[in-house]
Amino acid sequence: MQRLKCSVCLFLFLVIDVGHAFNIIGINKQMLYEYVGNVLVGSKPQDEGRPAPPTTGWIVRGKLTLQRQSELIMAAALVIDDVTLNNSGEKFLQNKEMYPPYKPFKIILTREGTISHVVFKEGDPIWSMNFKRAIASTLQFQIKSSGAFVVDETGIHGQCQTEYFVSNKTNYISIRKTPELKTCVPYSEAIHVTRSNVPPNTCEFDHQKSVIIGNEAIYGILPHNGTGYFLSMAHAKGTTLIHTFESTGEAQYINSELLLNFQNETPIDNPIDIETSMATEISSLQLQPLEINDPTGGRNPQQQETLISAAAGLLDNLAEALESTDFKFNEPYDSTLSDVIKLLSEMDFESLKKLYTEVDIGTSYRQETIRNIFHEIIPRIGTKASVFLTRHLVIEKSIKSPIAVQLLIPMPFHIFELSAELVKECEDFLSIGPDRPDVRQAAILSFATLVYNVYVARGIDKDQFEEYVQKYFNMYLNDRDYEQKMLFLQGLSNLQLGNVANYLEPIVLEDGNEDLRFMAAWTTLALADKRAERIYEIYWPIFESRNASLELRVAAVTLLLISNPTAARLISIHRIIQSETDPHLINYYRTTVTSISETTYPCYQHLRRLLSYMHRHLPQKPEPRYWVTGNYIFDYRDSKFGIGAMLQTFLVGDPKSDMPVVVYFKFDTEALGKFTGQLALYIKARGLPDAIWQTVQSKSNNSDPFTYKSIKTLLAMLKAPIVNSKNLHIEFILQMEGKTVLSYYLNQRMFQQLTYDNILDRLQLLIRTDSHINMQTVRWPFMNKYSVPTVLGTSSDVLLQTTVLTSLRGNITEHRTPPGTKHTLEIDARYSSYASVRSRSYNPFLNLDHEINREQGFLIYIPFSSELTLNESGRCARYSFTRPQNLTSGLSFKSRAVTTTRGLMTKTAAAPFEEIMYPERVNEVFQPLSYALPDLGVKLKWLLPQHDRQSDDVHVWLYSAEFHTLGT
Repeated sequence: MQRLKCSVCLFLFLVIDVGHAFNIIGINKQMLYEYVGNVLVGSKPQDEGRPAPPTTGWIVRGKLTLQRQSELIMAAALVIDDVTLNNSGEKFLQNKEMYPPYKPFKIILTREGTISHVVFKEGDPIWSMNFKRAIASTLQFQIKSSGAFVVDETGIHGQCQTEYFVSNKTNYISIRKTPELKTCVPYSEAIHVTRSNVPPNTCEFDHQKSVIIGNEAIYGILPHNGTGYFLSMAHAKGTTLIHTFESTGEAQYINSELLLNFQNETPIDNPIDIETSMATEISSLQLQPLEINDPTGGRNPQQQETLISAAAGLLDNLAEALESTDFKFNEPYDSTLSDVIKLLSEMDFESLKKLYTEVDIGTSYRQETIRNIFHEIIPRIGTKASVFLTRHLVIEKSIKSPIAVQLLIPMPFHIFELSAELVKECEDFLSIGPDRPDVRQAAILSFATLVYNVYVARGIDKDQFEEYVQKYFNMYLNDRDYEQKMLFLQGLSNLQLGNVANYLEPIVLEDGNEDLRFMAAWTTLALADKRAERIYEIYWPIFESRNASLELRVAAVTLLLISNPTAARLISIHRIIQSETDPHLINYYRTTVTSISETTYPCYQHLRRLLSYMHRHLPQKPEPRYWVTGNYIFDYRDSKFGIGAMLQTFLVGDPKSDMPVVVYFKFDTEALGKFTGQLALYIKARGLPDAIWQTVQSKSNNSDPFTYKSIKTLLAMLKAPIVNSKNLHIEFILQMEGKTVLSYYLNQRMFQQLTYDNILDRLQLLIRTDSHINMQTVRWPFMNKYSVPTVLGTSSDVLLQTTVLTSLRGNITEHRTPPGTKHTLEIDARYSSYASVRSRSYNPFLNLDHEINREQGFLIYIPFSSELTLNESGRCARYSFTRPQNLTSGLSFKSRAVTTTRGLMTKTAAAPFEEIMYPERVNEVFQPLSYALPDLGVKLKWLLPQHDRQSDDVHVWLYSAEFHTLGT
C-alpha cells in the first residue's frame, strides 16, 4: 500500500503543471547552490594530425544563496571561493578587488513566475551587474506543459524566441531551454556589438558568417515535500565558433559554462539586505553595454594619463624600429601599430589633444616620423574623440593644408560613434573659406558622407537630413564657378538619400551645360533601383532621342536597365538598339550584355541572369575602333575561400574623333562577406590633345625649316578641311566606398598656368637641393570586431584585422666638383603588415585577458643607393645603382598561433601577469637556394622550409630573399 502511494505521488508530480520557475523555492526559505563558471578559449589545428595550439581559460567557484523573502521578491548573494587558471592550475583566493560580486541583488518576479527586473546596489560596476544578470537569467525557466513548446523570454541578449523541451524521466524532470538567438532583440544572434571599418556585401551571394553562437541550458528538477519540486541543477552552456574564408582558414572557439548544483535548504535566519543602498533605477536581464574607453566594465578603468604615456612610448618604439636595420626575418610579427590604435581608441578628446601636443613638439627625424604616423592613425580610429580632434586641428588651422586633407579624406569611413552631436559639431567644415581650396573641398565632401552615415545609423531624423540636402543644393545653385558646382554636385551624390534625386532631375532636364547634365545623370546611378518610374519618365526620351549627346544616351540606357531589370524593359531596349545607327551606342550595349552575362560579381547576379538571354541575340559587332565606348568587366571569384575581385571600365568616346572622352574605373575586392576595397576613378578629358599640341608648338624652335607654320601652309594648299580645336575640359573624381573624396576640374586657363618650363624648374630645384625623404603611411584595410558575451555575463570578443605600415626614408644630396655634378639618392624602403584572428575572454576577477591569436606577419626591406653624375664639359652622364654594404634585404611571410594570458591582477601589482604559449614544434629545417647575377652584382638567396606536417605550425611557408653585393 505504501508503495502504491509513492507511485501515485510520483505520477502526479510528473503530470502536474509544475508551473513557474521560482515556485521552486518556498516563501521564507533559503537555498544554497554551488556556483561553478568556466570559460575556455581555443583553436583547432590547421591540418588534421597536427597539434592544436594550447588553450587558455579560467574557472570561478563560489556559493550562491537564494532567499524567497516574499511572493514576488527574491534576494540573491554570491560568495567567490577561488579563481583557477586552466593552464598553470594556479589558484587565486578572494581579494578586495573581487568585492563587487559580493553585493547582493534583488530579483523581482511576475505573477507568471518569470523575471520582471532586477535591482542592484548603488555603485555596482557594469561587470558585476552583468555577472549577476547572467545568474538570474540562468535561474529563469518555464514549464507550460510536458513536451516541446516555444515562448518569448527575456534574457541576457534581450527578448528571444525560446524553445523548451520538458521530458519526464524515471524520478525527475529534465528541461532543455534553447533560445533562438537569431530572433533576439536587440542583440540578434547574441552578437552585442559589431564594429567594422569596411562595408558589408549586401548583394546577392552565399557566404559563411565569420562568427556563429549557440546557447542552451539544461535543468534538473526533483520532488520536494513542501513546494512539490525544487531546482536540483542548472547548467547553461554557450559556444562561439569562429571560422574564416569559408572554413578553410582559422578555426577558433570560445566555450563558456555556468553550473549551479543544489547544496541545502534552510529557513531564512539572516535575511539578505536588499533594501538599503539600492539603486533607484530598475534593470532588465539584458546585459549592459561596456563603455568604449573602458572595456573592463569598471573593473580596472584605465587612467587617461596612463594611456597617454603608453601610446607615446609605442609611437616612439615604432619610430625607433624604422631607424633600425636589425630585422627578424624569422619572426616578422609586429603588433605595435595595432596596439597603438587600440590605446588611442580608448582616449577622450582632451587626452588625444594632449598627446598630439607632445608629438608635435620638435623637428628631429624621429619626431617627424612619430608625427607622420600619428597623422595617419587619427582619422582611422573612428571614435568621437578622434573626430573632434580632427575638427579642432582643421578649423583652428593647427596643421598645414596637405595634412588637413590627409585627415579629412578617410575620417567619415571609419566612424562608429555616429550621433547628431557629431554632425552638429562638424558643421563648421562647411564654413571653411576659399583661402584653403583643397581643405574646403575635402571638408565639404567628408561632411556630406558623415551626414549620410549618421542618417543611415538613425542618429538624425529625416527632417534634419533634408536640411543638409537643401543646404548643399542651395550652395550648388548660388555658385557660378563650374568647379564649385561640380563639388557641390558630388556632395549631393555623397548624401545620396532623401530628396537628392529630386534635386538632380532639373539639372538633367535643363538644356544647359551638357557636362553638368551628364554628371547629374551619372550621380543618379546609386538611386536608380529606388526610382524606377521617374527614371523611365526622364531617361527614356533621352535614350530614344538621336539629338541627345552620346554621353547622356549611354547614361540613360544604363539607368533604364538598372532601375527596372525585367524582361520587358530589356526587350524594349533591345528593339531600340536594333534600329540604332550610332556604332558607339551599339558597342556599349553589346559589351554591357556580354560582360554582365558572364560576371561572377555578386552585385550583378540579378542582371546576369537577365542579360544572358540576350547573349545570342546581339546586333552585329561594330568596327574595332568603336571600342572607346563600352562597358568592360574583368572579375575573379573563388567560392572555396569566399574571396573575389572585380574591375569594371566604362568608356564613352567622341563620335567625331573616336577618342575616349569619359573613363570610369571601378575596382572592388571582397572577403569574409565584406567589401575589403571599393575604389572608383572618374576622368573626363576633352580637348587634351589640342592643348598639349598648342603648348608644344609654342615652345618649338622657329628656325626649324619644318615648323608648325609650314605644315599649316601645306595643308591649306591641299585644301584640307579645318577642324576647330576644342577647349580643354578635364574632370577628375576619386571615390571610396561609393563616396567622392576628391574632385578636381581643369580648364584651358588653368592648364596654361601649368607651363612646361615651370614643371622642369621645379624638378631641377628638387634635384639640386639637398633634402631628406621621410614618408610613412598607415593603413587599416580590414577590421571586424564582434562582442560576444559568455553565459557568465563576462565580456569576450572576436577580432579580425590587418594593419599595414609602410615607410620611405632617405636623402637627396648634390656634390659639385667642376666640371661635374654628382647627385646621390639613398632610400630605405620598408613594408610591414600584421594580420590576426583573435578570440579573447576577459576574466574580471583577476583582470586578465585570455587570448588565442593566429597572427601573420609580412615584412619587406629594400635599401638601395643610386648616383647620377653629370659631366657638363663632356656632355655625358653616368648612373650607378648599389646596395648598401652589410645590410640584408629581403622579405618574409610567416604565420603562427599564440596563446596568451596577461593583465595587471591588482592595482598594486609590481608587474603584469603574463603567460605566453606556442604549439609544440621541432626546429625548422631550411634548404638554402641561391642564384647569382654577376652583371648586377647581386646574389639572390632563398630559404625554403622542409615542412613536417606533424610538428611545423607554419601556415604560409616562409619565403625570404636576400640580396648580397658580389663585388665592387
